[in-house]
Amino acid sequence: MDNNVQSDVLEHILEVTLNMAETRSLDPLLTYVLDKAIELVKAERGFIVLVDPKGDYVFPVARSRDGQTLTDAYEQISRSIVSEAIGGEKPLIVNDAISDPGFSDASSVLDLQLRSVMCVPLKTRGAVIGVLYVENRSYSGIFHESALTPLNIFSNQAAIAIDNARLNAELEARVADRTSALRDAVDQLEVKASEAVEQNRLRTRFLSELAHDVRSPLGLAITSLTTLVESDLFGPLNAEQQLWINKAVSSVDHAMALIEDIFDLAKLEMGQLRFYPERVDLPRFLEDVYQVGVGLPWGSNVVFRAEIPNDLPWIYIDQTRIRQVILNLLSNALKYTVEGSVTLSAGYVEEEDVVLISVADTGEGIPPDRQDILFERFQQVDDNESRRKQGTGLGLAIARDLVEMHGGEIWVESEPGAGSDFRFTLPATRSD
Repeated sequence: MDNNVQSDVLEHILEVTLNMAETRSLDPLLTYVLDKAIELVKAERGFIVLVDPKGDYVFPVARSRDGQTLTDAYEQISRSIVSEAIGGEKPLIVNDAISDPGFSDASSVLDLQLRSVMCVPLKTRGAVIGVLYVENRSYSGIFHESALTPLNIFSNQAAIAIDNARLNAELEARVADRTSALRDAVDQLEVKASEAVEQNRLRTRFLSELAHDVRSPLGLAITSLTTLVESDLFGPLNAEQQLWINKAVSSVDHAMALIEDIFDLAKLEMGQLRFYPERVDLPRFLEDVYQVGVGLPWGSNVVFRAEIPNDLPWIYIDQTRIRQVILNLLSNALKYTVEGSVTLSAGYVEEEDVVLISVADTGEGIPPDRQDILFERFQQVDDNESRRKQGTGLGLAIARDLVEMHGGEIWVESEPGAGSDFRFTLPATRSD
């Protein structure tokens, strides 16, 4: 092959290589590679044979020189020549297969009357993935050693492109499978979410109706009980009778508090809780709440105090709801503080433009594993202890919702045996 012809061939191979690199899909790539190989060596027909993961031969494409697709590719080639090229991992040129001692006994060579055959391995990443097989049945000696070098270069580039296309196809198949699985999972989640929403709606409706139906009889019961005691209808009560009356009143009060919590929870979940924000003088508001807190049944060994600066900013809040939040926190501190102190305090955080309100106690403290779930529905500091102290597991959850409705955050800082500090923020509005 003279220099001009060799230069033209190499230029042609370079052009074909660039086109192969741009072809991502396997089937079009195989057809393009085979057509160009047939053109390069002027063969009558060509075949690409690939090796599958099991080691079996696959015949994805077979073409003639005029661009026609050949059928029954498996029966149109010599498996002996293919196996020799793959096993030896080197190209083969057979000038006259029907008379070649190495292949003349092969049934496929005899049946097909094969003459000129060139078979070049497709090798990439150190492994043979198939062969490029071209032939001419009309004449012997068509393919020369000079054609082997350019075809070998061509086949090496083709092997890389084919391997990349196969990997791309496998990746796309995996992505498609995972996308389908993800879509199925999303569909299932949507169904479950819809079912959960409906169940939650029914539960909330039930709680609301239950609270409504029970609240009135309980209110009537406590009113009647109080009236009966105050009337002295049956004469003065002795100490034991007074004790049982007090227990009855306390139990009804607890039941009423539970019903109110359930009622508030139901209204929150149904989006029916009325919210009336107004501009509030925060120090005065907190002082009023503190005075209400003073009336709680603090133990003789507990000091309840307030630390409220006079220069706190004005804020927009629903006074009833924020009072409910603070009293919930105070009631919680009351249950878990046997001795020491409970402090209601507040301050302005200029960097965040928020008011920070705190209820800190010197009580039992909260284990770290309970702190993250403390503000969830029906969660308590300690189940057994909370039942003994008549906890409902709703007060903190309601407090969280009410604070978040105001655009604030609520959290707890606590160590077992060192007390707890419940804190929440509210957006501040500075006075003019």
